[in-house]
Amino acid sequence: MRQQYQAITVHPEIQDGAPVFSGTRIRIETFYDFMRIGVSVNEFLHEFPSITRDQALEVYNLVEKQYTVDQIKSLVDGPSNSSSSSRMYSTSR
Repeated sequence: MRQQYQAITVHPEIQDGAPVFSGTRIRIETFYDFMRIGVSVNEFLHEFPSITRDQALEVYNLVEKQYTVDQIKSLVDGPSNSSSSSRMYSTSR
C-alpha cells in the first residue's frame, strides 16, 4: 500500500527514479550515507540548506526503523523492480 510522505519524492525523471527529498534532487541515500558515518541531522542540514528540518526528521524516523532505500521507494512509489540501493544503516554510534 502506498503511503504519503511529504519529505520524499519518487519520479522517473528525477535522479533516475531514486527517492529524493521533495523539492530537491538530493537523494535519500545521501542522507543515509551521512547518518551511517555519524553526521548529525544538524550537520546534514548545514550541508544541504534546501532541505527543511521537518523533511530531515521525517526521513530520520525511517532510518531509525531501519528501512532500506528500496523499502522507502516502495512506500512512496509502490512496489517496483527497482535496482536502487538496498543498503540498510544503523544509527547507533
